[in-house]
Amino acid sequence: MRRLLAVALLLAAIAAPLARADGDPASDFLLTYQVFYPYYSNTPKDSLTKLKETVTEANKRGYRIRVAVITSPYDLGSVSALWEKPKAYAGFLAEELSFVYRGRLLIVSPKGYGYNEGTRPVGTTYVVHPSPKTLALLRTVPIGKGTNGLLKTADRAVRLLAARDGIKLPATSGSTGSGSSSSMDTIVIAVAAVAGTLLIVGFEVLRRRRRRQRASGEPEGAHPS
Repeated sequence: MRRLLAVALLLAAIAAPLARADGDPASDFLLTYQVFYPYYSNTPKDSLTKLKETVTEANKRGYRIRVAVITSPYDLGSVSALWEKPKAYAGFLAEELSFVYRGRLLIVSPKGYGYNEGTRPVGTTYVVHPSPKTLALLRTVPIGKGTNGLLKTADRAVRLLAARDGIKLPATSGSTGSGSSSSMDTIVIAVAAVAGTLLIVGFEVLRRRRRRQRASGEPEGAHPS
């Protein structure tokens, strides 16, 4: 546990200056990983492992997709205003990831599904492509209750989407042998969330300081002697 804590502190030191100002953990985590999930200590390991294996296998077989499982507003970081708007959050997240990843993106939350078919460049920006037909298909899969239910729902949803494209995914083992990997993933997600939050706080402190300097007529950047 001490080693994991040391790694977390080291990652925090590295991530802090690089974290995005929006403070949205999934937009950082999904740049590298295929599944974003809640990083609470009681996250069901078997269901999480099965979902990861399913998504990995789908990508290996040519069905490119990344998944974000959102269990509470806390999982959204500083964009928690999108908690009850999974479709809007899917668009937001797709844009955030577009400079690295432009494929399918699935959001599973207690408030419903969000989905984007992909993004494409238009000028200097990227345009997201929601798919009403795909969302209608996803809604045939009932949303499970609790974190375990959401992870299982995401697994079933990915399998359904892949099957629609003629890709039948094999059953997954759900082995907890990847516990150390999951622990490291958990640390990375937590660090991304903390670093993003710290950066937001720093910006707010700087903004207030500059506002006080302007109000007092003190030159910006001046320090008391």
